[in-house]
Amino acid sequence: MVHAAGPNAGRRTGISPKAVVVISILALLVPALALVSADGGPIALYLGAVVGLGVIIANAIKPWEVYAWRDLWPLMVALAAPLVCMLLGNIVHGDWVASEFEKLIRFALAIPIAWVLMRSPVQWLRHVQWSLLFSAYVGSLMLLVILLSPDLGRGAVSAFGGKYNAVAFANLTLFFGFASCLTLPWTLSRWPRLEAALKLLAVPLSIYAVWISETRSSWALFAVLGLVILLSKQQWTARTKLMFVGMALVFMAVGLSFLWYADGSRFRAIWTDFQRYEQHDRDTSTGIRMQLATASWLMFKESPWTGVGAGNFREKLAEFRDQGIVTPKVASDYGEPHNDFLGALAGYGMFGLLSILALYFVPAVTFLRRLRNADATIHTAATIGLLFTLGYAQFSLTEMMFRNMRSVPIYAVTLAVLYALSTPRHLAMADRPSTIISH
Repeated sequence: MVHAAGPNAGRRTGISPKAVVVISILALLVPALALVSADGGPIALYLGAVVGLGVIIANAIKPWEVYAWRDLWPLMVALAAPLVCMLLGNIVHGDWVASEFEKLIRFALAIPIAWVLMRSPVQWLRHVQWSLLFSAYVGSLMLLVILLSPDLGRGAVSAFGGKYNAVAFANLTLFFGFASCLTLPWTLSRWPRLEAALKLLAVPLSIYAVWISETRSSWALFAVLGLVILLSKQQWTARTKLMFVGMALVFMAVGLSFLWYADGSRFRAIWTDFQRYEQHDRDTSTGIRMQLATASWLMFKESPWTGVGAGNFREKLAEFRDQGIVTPKVASDYGEPHNDFLGALAGYGMFGLLSILALYFVPAVTFLRRLRNADATIHTAATIGLLFTLGYAQFSLTEMMFRNMRSVPIYAVTLAVLYALSTPRHLAMADRPSTIISH
């Protein structure tokens, strides 16, 4: 029997099904590998990119389907912007930093992965929830074991798993906990109650782990989560939204009070650091960040369009040390400003700032628009995507989330998965010819 298929079921890609399977598995593994392996994410990125580029080239030789790049343009702009900015800076400054090139090309290598993921079945991609859940639990347990061990402590976090410092590790752990809870609308197992319970439990566990880590900046993700929930509930009335905002403000006020007065809290130290800074005792946690921010701004003013070059940051700090702008400790111990926005501004000037704004906010706007979609899968993926992009932007205000190369695949590949998962399938299939299925 031969019949015309429906709008989605009757369409199939001509590209290799094995390639789709391989890239989907590699991409879905990246969030799970984020906190437990320093090499897993980069390996998955490179393998997926090689397979994806092979598929794209093969499709050019023997066209199976229209490329439909227009579906991917916001993601392509976001992932290619840092690399383009760096190449521009290299032309101006005439210097080449191999490690910086390798780091930024990793963003762009997620583009062929995303192109294949747009052709991956939605029911496959939704299994990213297990990857998020795994990292929420494993990240929390790793923090608890490391930080509660008398022989280890906060400084030892970077020696385990993904080898991130305590701040970046805590940031990601809290995101994975919140993201796991946001997948509640999906039920992918035969035990829906157990599945929901595991997702809900991930939140208090990750919160407790972050509290033990004594990381201060992670807590701002609560504000980002509140904003994302408010934006995602478009069916709420104005009165309901006002009530939610009021309750959120009360919750935040109570939370801040607790963080300020709780025993062992590092929040009160911020005020002490400011007071010490005014007395010229500048080598405190907050004082060092203030010095680095001042130095970054001066570098930007020196070369406002293309910056001083990412590889010259430490050299410029040495000059500022001689001028008394930063202390010898800052000049000798730091090669970045603890802020991705300031790092881009100092290293690549206004073009650098635009590139990192594109990296975060171009996909964020796309996810925001997709929140209007009534489809539960699309709406949920867009909600997680908005939390992911805005959360990373917030994290980047107080920590270099892309301090090293191994951190790039977490953002680039997870972004590609959420982008593909939140893309309406009629968009992804719009330019493909209809097929007839035989039974």
